[in-house]
Amino acid sequence: MNKHLGGLLLAITLLTSCTGPQRAPSSVMYDDERANRIQEIDVELSRYWNKDWKYNQELFQKGQENAKFRKDLDHAHENWPYVEALLKERNAEINQLSSKLYLREWSGLGPWFEATFRPRLFEKEEVLRIRSMDDFKFGSQQGSFPIEHMFYGTYILRFENDLPVENSPFRDERSNQQKKYLKARLECDGDIIHPGSWIFSGEKQSRVYEFNWYYNRENGQKIRVKFTPRVNYCKFSFRDPDKSSTWTNGLQLVDLGRVSQEWIKLTNQIDICARPDGNFGNDVTAFFWKQDFNYTTCPQTFDKLVNLRDPYVSINQKILALTGSPLSRRDFNKKNPLAELDFSKAPKFDIIWVSSLNFSADFYGMVLSSALRYHGQQGTQIRILVPEVTMTKKDKAILDRLQQGLPNIKVQYYKYVLSDENNGGWFDKFHRVNHTKLIVGHSSTNTKDSFLITGGRNIRDSYIFSDTPFYKAYKYLKNYGDGEEAYVYYDDFEIEIRGYAFVKSVMAQMLSFWMRDPETQRHRSTNINVPKEATADQVMRLRSLPYAAPLVRHITSMPYFDGYQLEKFYIDMIDSAQSELLLTTPYFRPSVAISAALDRAVQRKVKVKIITRIHLAGDGTPKIAEDVNKQGINRHLKNVEIYEWTQPNSIMHSKILVIDKKLSFISSVNMNRRSFIHDTESGVLILHGPTALEMRKEALDYISKGRRITAQEKVGWINSTLIDWGDSLF
Repeated sequence: MNKHLGGLLLAITLLTSCTGPQRAPSSVMYDDERANRIQEIDVELSRYWNKDWKYNQELFQKGQENAKFRKDLDHAHENWPYVEALLKERNAEINQLSSKLYLREWSGLGPWFEATFRPRLFEKEEVLRIRSMDDFKFGSQQGSFPIEHMFYGTYILRFENDLPVENSPFRDERSNQQKKYLKARLECDGDIIHPGSWIFSGEKQSRVYEFNWYYNRENGQKIRVKFTPRVNYCKFSFRDPDKSSTWTNGLQLVDLGRVSQEWIKLTNQIDICARPDGNFGNDVTAFFWKQDFNYTTCPQTFDKLVNLRDPYVSINQKILALTGSPLSRRDFNKKNPLAELDFSKAPKFDIIWVSSLNFSADFYGMVLSSALRYHGQQGTQIRILVPEVTMTKKDKAILDRLQQGLPNIKVQYYKYVLSDENNGGWFDKFHRVNHTKLIVGHSSTNTKDSFLITGGRNIRDSYIFSDTPFYKAYKYLKNYGDGEEAYVYYDDFEIEIRGYAFVKSVMAQMLSFWMRDPETQRHRSTNINVPKEATADQVMRLRSLPYAAPLVRHITSMPYFDGYQLEKFYIDMIDSAQSELLLTTPYFRPSVAISAALDRAVQRKVKVKIITRIHLAGDGTPKIAEDVNKQGINRHLKNVEIYEWTQPNSIMHSKILVIDKKLSFISSVNMNRRSFIHDTESGVLILHGPTALEMRKEALDYISKGRRITAQEKVGWINSTLIDWGDSLF
């Protein structure tokens, strides 16, 4: 048996067991506490590393060391002794863990060990809102509102009466409109902290709180309640005193930890990832194993990957994953927003995660919301993250209908908030968005039903239909055909991955982001990387693993918070290329540092091919975006093969990166500065030859549908000036 075959057989054997190395029982609890302390330190240090982000970004682009902390946080700064002490303590804790890590006992898959994070972080304010007296009517099917007071340092529930008063008897008198109210009562099995009876009486603690619930649109009343740890259940009741003397509406409030044990596990999960160091070389395999980034899952494998480039296959696979039955091809072709779905084989999920740049009022949005509502009715915890700035009134109405009577479906409208952390300017309130595109289903009942779908597609018809839809018969939908909103077909790409351990790690990541601090965006990384020197035999063993099965990691990015780690990730990835790099990206204006990495790749004789788009008509972006792309093209035209997408009436929107026929990265990331400086992004990194070859085939197909750009593109002088002025925005 030759040496390589022996290493391959050893890898296959190890893949059958994903357990980490054994640790002495007496050290288990101690190591768990050590992991908790490291994460506490990281959260505390994050108060400093995201300050003065522009200065650090400039340093980084100039090739200088990108300090994790602000420029004036040197030895003379008043905070330096505190920060230095935290850094020393963190290094000591990491070294202690490293001394116990034996790579020969670690399979190479999954975390070395898992720990449970115990401290409660940050502040959270949620809203329990009613818009109609049909909401939470006694006798109707409804879920319980999951209160999350056991998961935050401070948790506040705001009660908002958003009923209209136009049809009330007081509609003609402004003073009387402000006095219109419902009667409300909140009763819990433990003490709650609520406003006192009088305006100046402060807060009061009791198990029962009765109040006049004024119409918020007219009165602006803000009822805020906190829950003590003893609260498990509450009953909230309300009625219109003009129409009834008994309670007509209400719902139960339940501690989320009692509703979902999986929520407890996932939101407290810490994955301690072994980070082998040794003579791996400088190729893509070395990059995969040696990277040291927060907000990145440990190496895992997966059971199945499905290519979702075909638009029907893409949406059908989502419906199939959620319902167990396919979407009718007839309904798809007819763009029937009221398509009936078959739930007879629907799997059971603990949690479903959805994040997208859009959740539109059209066929796509309606069909997906129908599938999600079914799971909401079964008690699944559903979390949806979309940007505030991209959601129209009709879009929000779709999500309102999805949530109606189902408080276990919660929606966050992502909105960047200016803080005192020097991490942005006033324009960023409108410019920074959530750009992650993920649908994740987590099932502990049948782990094979767990799935993840990611790529470039958003939840909007323009990502699945090349012809413009007309919805004249549906007033609550966007009638693109009559020009209600710009429409162009996006030729895009996604993948579905099945593999419980990987899906579980990604879900933990996303729930941590959900629980972020609303002002500073600080949130806990779910991984801790522990370095350990690898011997030559251990290096050979780890390098052989992707021959036995695919290896996968998932990364999330909030660049102005995490020290631009996505940019560093891309630079290291590009620097690992030895022979070929293929990239599809609709927007192309790399940062100075990434451009330098592309230059280094060419100098190493790496064949670099990129396809992008110049003409962006219908994209909804300003005309200047075309000149932004031209500037990026002109920068690399001499040493890189750049192609322009030329297929008519469409925009190439896929984000595929394939290196050396071994490594592929499928993500939401555009190759422009906005993705690396402003927007939240995510992606799947796969080390596996057969998968890379499949992704390479797709990338080359995109490139074949473009024209090679051989001459410099003209950039208007006004736009050129604007681009230079707003350099980091594009």
